[in-house]
Amino acid sequence: MKEENINRILDLGVEIISRKGYHSLGLKELLDEAGIPKGSFYYYFKSKEDFGQKVINHYSENTLKYIKEILQDDSKSPGERFRYMFKEREKVYRMSGFKEGCLMGTCSTELAGQYQSMQLLLEDKFSDWREVISQCIREGQEQGEFQIDLPSDDLADFIINNWEGAMVRMKAAGAVKPYLLFVDYTMRLILRS
Repeated sequence: MKEENINRILDLGVEIISRKGYHSLGLKELLDEAGIPKGSFYYYFKSKEDFGQKVINHYSENTLKYIKEILQDDSKSPGERFRYMFKEREKVYRMSGFKEGCLMGTCSTELAGQYQSMQLLLEDKFSDWREVISQCIREGQEQGEFQIDLPSDDLADFIINNWEGAMVRMKAAGAVKPYLLFVDYTMRLILRS
């Protein structure tokens, strides 16, 4: 029961923070939506900062699993994997009305300069994502599908950095165009001419 409650609170935390940000998250709102008594929050979490770290871990691990499922799918070429991943994410963004981006990006801009523990955690989680993306790029380079003159780790960082920026612009515009521009130029950059 405790684990189930924690996961429900973390899932709601991801949803609310992705939409409103960490500082705008009210514990009462969170616990009311989770159907958990107010006093129980500190039974599950030491503090709001502890909760924030656990939300980041929860989100990052789920995203890492998702990225691995797609980018390590040997039934598709590396280029097809990237196209599929980008198309699937576009569907999610459209369903949210372009109001939700990446929790990691939201937390990075809001928290990394204020909490060193959050900054270190976020960078660690982005590094996990980078490794999976870089591995798929290396496969594409070895198979002759992707450009070989740029290091795969640098390309992976480029993709993450620009994807995060595209989501910020997408939310600001309330439209998909910034994301589509990111996808188009990313694929042009990594694919072999």
